[in-house]
Amino acid sequence: MATVTVPGSGGTSTPITYTYSAGAGLTVAQQIANALAAAGTLSVTSSAGGTIPTPTTVSGTTQELLLTGNPTNTVPAGYNFVVNDQSAATTIQAATGTAIISSTGGGLFTELGTGSVLIDLAMSTGASTITAGGTSGTVVGGSGTNAISVGGSGEVIYSLGTTDSVTVTGANDTLFGGSGAMTVSAGAGLTIVKGAGAISFASGAGTPTVIGATGDSITAPAGGGIVYVAGAGSSTVNSGTGAVTIFGGSAGQNLNLTGSSGTGKNFVVAGSGNETLNASSSSAGNWLSVNTSVTSSATTTVLIGGSGADTLIAGSAAGSVTMTGGAGGDEFVFFKQAAGGAKDVITDFDTKSYSVFIEGYGAGSAAALQAAATVGAGGLTLTLSDGTSVTFANLTSADVLNGKIQYG
Repeated sequence: MATVTVPGSGGTSTPITYTYSAGAGLTVAQQIANALAAAGTLSVTSSAGGTIPTPTTVSGTTQELLLTGNPTNTVPAGYNFVVNDQSAATTIQAATGTAIISSTGGGLFTELGTGSVLIDLAMSTGASTITAGGTSGTVVGGSGTNAISVGGSGEVIYSLGTTDSVTVTGANDTLFGGSGAMTVSAGAGLTIVKGAGAISFASGAGTPTVIGATGDSITAPAGGGIVYVAGAGSSTVNSGTGAVTIFGGSAGQNLNLTGSSGTGKNFVVAGSGNETLNASSSSAGNWLSVNTSVTSSATTTVLIGGSGADTLIAGSAAGSVTMTGGAGGDEFVFFKQAAGGAKDVITDFDTKSYSVFIEGYGAGSAAALQAAATVGAGGLTLTLSDGTSVTFANLTSADVLNGKIQYG
């Protein structure tokens, strides 16, 4: 744990010292503390409750309001900072352009000014409701349970609580999440940078982009529409009844896709390392693909379809792919590789409902390809003109592929 000290009158005394875990909250809080310390002439007005006095504006003087008791009305204009030193829940409604720094009790904090700053340093016992608007402001929810509502655009939001609800109605905001669970209603152009933990999306007009971490669990809104960029480790995305776009992260990534996605296909693209894209619990029609920028022939990708009609795509870059279609009528697509030589495998080719597409190899003959097939311990193998092999692990005769192979 680390501490942030907010200076008092004259910039030398220490009326409040906050203890805070390292991370985004500490960083922002320290920035505010530094701004106060460097404010030059700091005029501090204390209020123990009742009506808050209007500050006397003096040129070159920074006005700080120190609340030691619960006020009965809003904070008048003229204060640059409001520091709340109360352990009980507090209601603070500040004028435009005021930064609010709250203590451990939580409460209701509202600031609607351009460039507003709302910092709730509430610990685990503090539950806060934070409302901010305007543009280009900063909102920080503490480690308690927070309900954050942001209506402005270009805002930076830190949601660091154990179970936060965040509603964003403005445009082009950035939301940083901690390891706690979040429920988000997204505005247009929202970008979320999330630590490990769960995110559930409620209704919202936007199509958010989520940059994830290890162990994410993402639930899309009913209409789908999220773009998820995975971190390391294993993550799960529930597409709901909509459709989502997912990009794999670093080597060793396991991406699990669930949901029905009745409104369209989900698009899932592996990262540049060894990855598994597992859609076996999805009933949607999914589009699963390798990463086309892979440079190492040692890279392996596993693509697993679900019960819907899936398209599984290999090739166009070095590396080998193992594909399992699932119960639907699936398509397996092989693009000509830059170097060739991949050892691709289809584990469960269903001769009734599956198809194979050979793309980028020019005019070719499926009959000639089948005639040159070999059968070994691993199954039936077709060898393409660039040296790439496609092995059907559950087949022993090329005849069952009649009418199943198309050149494009």
